[in-house]
Amino acid sequence: MPPPPDLTDVEKALWDGFATGTAVDAGGAPVRAEVIAALLREEAPGAAAVHLRGGRVTGPLRLAFAEVGHPLLLEECDFDEVPDLYWARMSHTSFAGSRMPGFRGSNLRVDGHLQLSRCAVGDGVRLPGAQISGGLLLAGAVLGGGGEAWALYARRATIGGDLVLTGAELTGGLALTNARLGGTADLDRVRITAAPGECAVDADNLAVEAAFYCRWAEIRGEVTLRHARIAAALSFSRSALRNPGGVAVRASRATLEGGLYLHDGFVAEGQVRVVSARIVRTLRLDGASLRHPGQVAFCADFATVEGMLDGRRGLTVDGETTLLDATVTGPLHLEGAHLRNPGGAALTAHGLTVGALLQLCDGFTAEGRIRLAGAKVGSRICFDGATVRAPGGKAVSCWRVETPELALRWAVAPEGGVDLRYATVGILRDDPRTWPSTLDLDGLRYDVLEPPGEAGARLPWLARGPDGFRPQPYEQLATVFQALGDGAQSRTVLLAKQRRQSAVGAWYARAWGLLQDVTVGYGYRPLRAASWLLALLVAGAVLHTQFQPAAAADGAPSFQPVIYTLDLLLPIVDLGQERAYQPAGAQQWLAYPLIAAGWLLATTIAAGLTRALRRA
Repeated sequence: MPPPPDLTDVEKALWDGFATGTAVDAGGAPVRAEVIAALLREEAPGAAAVHLRGGRVTGPLRLAFAEVGHPLLLEECDFDEVPDLYWARMSHTSFAGSRMPGFRGSNLRVDGHLQLSRCAVGDGVRLPGAQISGGLLLAGAVLGGGGEAWALYARRATIGGDLVLTGAELTGGLALTNARLGGTADLDRVRITAAPGECAVDADNLAVEAAFYCRWAEIRGEVTLRHARIAAALSFSRSALRNPGGVAVRASRATLEGGLYLHDGFVAEGQVRVVSARIVRTLRLDGASLRHPGQVAFCADFATVEGMLDGRRGLTVDGETTLLDATVTGPLHLEGAHLRNPGGAALTAHGLTVGALLQLCDGFTAEGRIRLAGAKVGSRICFDGATVRAPGGKAVSCWRVETPELALRWAVAPEGGVDLRYATVGILRDDPRTWPSTLDLDGLRYDVLEPPGEAGARLPWLARGPDGFRPQPYEQLATVFQALGDGAQSRTVLLAKQRRQSAVGAWYARAWGLLQDVTVGYGYRPLRAASWLLALLVAGAVLHTQFQPAAAADGAPSFQPVIYTLDLLLPIVDLGQERAYQPAGAQQWLAYPLIAAGWLLATTIAAGLTRALRRA
C-alpha cells in the first residue's frame, strides 16, 4: 500500500523502513499517532516493525482491540496523550525511555516482552488482566499515580518471564494481586511511596515461579503478600520498609519455597507479620532492625520454618516478638540479638516447637519478659551469657517446657523471676553466681544437674520459690543426688524438706517435728538416735549405781545398773532387771523419765524410719 500523500519526512522514513524494521531517529520531530496505527495494520513480511526513536507522538495512539503482528518500538519518545492498548494483541512492544501521561493496557496480550524501562508515566501503568508471554520490564521507570492509589496496577496479570522494576520510582502503589509470574520478580533498589493509608505493594495471592527480590529498596506503606506462593527466595535484605503504626510486611499464610530474607541492614518501621506462613530452608533476620514500639513488631504465630531461623549478628527488635505455636524444624539462633519491649513481653513463644537448638545466649539481651510456656526444643535451650530485664515481674517463663538440656548460666542474674514449673529437662546447667532472686522450681524434673554442688549450697536455690515451701523441688534434688550415689547429700536435702514442711504446720505438729528432728533427724540421721540412747544409758547407769533400787523378791538376780537402765529405756524388750527391782521414792522419779524417754525415742525412731523407708 502506498503511503499517504501528507506524510512528513520522518513519517515517510518510518513508513519506508517498516518492511525491514529499520530504526528511525526523529530527533524530536512530531509523528502522528494515526500514522503509526495505520502502519501497524499493514501486511508485511516477518521482519517488519515500527521502530521510532526520539519522536514526539501527537494525538491518541488508539490500539484498543487491535491485533498487531509486528513489533512496536517507540523508544525515547514523548507522548502527548495516553497510549491505549486496551484488549489489544501485540507482538514485542517497547516504549523504553519514553515519557507519557499514562498507559492503558487492561487485558492486553503481548507475545514477547513489554518494555517500559526508563519510562516516565505520569498517571501510572494500568495492566489488569494482561497476558505477557515474555517479561514486563520497568527498570529505572518513574511512575506516578496521578492522584490514584496505584502507580503500577497489574492485578490478575500473567507474565511468562520476569517482572523487572530495578531502580524504578513509584509515587503510588504496586498492585500484583492474583498475578502470575513465570520468572523472577526483581524490585531491587525500587523506591515506592504509597498514598496515605494505602498499600505500597499489594501482592496477595501472587504466584512466582522463581525468586522475589526487593533488596536495597525504600518503600513507604504496607507490603502485603498474603497467600502468595514464591518458588525461590523472598528477599528484602538491606531494604527499608516504613509504615509506622501499621504493618510494614504482611506475608501471612504465604508459601516461600526458598526462604525469607530480612537481614543485613533490613529496617522495618511497623509490624512484620508472617502468621501461618510456610518458609522452606531459612528465615533470616540477622542484622535486621524491626521497630514497632509498644506493640508486636515481629509476629510469626503458627508459622512453619522448614530449616533455620537465624536472628544473630545484631538483630534488634523494638516491640514484642511472637512465635505462638510456631514450628522451626532446625535451630533457632538469637545469639547477640536485642529485644526491647520494656514493661511488656520481649519474646512470646508459647507452644513453640524447635527441632534443634534454641539459642538465647552469647550476648542475647531482652528488655521485657521471655515467655516460652509449653515450648518443645529437640536439643537445647541456652541462656548462657544472656541478660534479661523485667523488674517487678516474671522475667522468664519456661512453664511445661520440654528439652534435653537447659542452660541457665546468665551473664548477670535476671531482673525478675524465673519460672521453671513442670518443665521436663534432661540436663540442667546453672551457675550459683547468677541465680535469680525468685526461682519457681515446683514440678521441675531433670535427670542431671550440672554442676550438682553440695547439698548445703543447693538448699538456698530451692528456697527461692515465690509461693513459699513446695516439697517436690527437694524430692527432685534428692533423687538426683541419690542417682549419683551420694546418699548423704540426698538425706541432707530430704531432712531440709522435712524441717521446712514441719515449720508450716500447727503448733503441736511443729513440736512433734522438732522432737523428731532433735532425736533422729526425721529418720535421716539414725546415728543421732544411737547418741541419745547412749547418753541416757550412761546417765542412767551412773545414777543407778549410786541409787540402787530394792529387789522385788527373794532370789532376784544381782543388780546390773547398765542392764537395768537399758531395760527401762527399751519398750517391749524385757531383760529381767526391771521386773526384779522396784524403785521407791525418789528412785521412781529417776526411772519414770527414762521409761518416758525410751518410749518417745522409740516412737520417733519408728516414725522417722517409716518415712525413710517409704521414700526408699
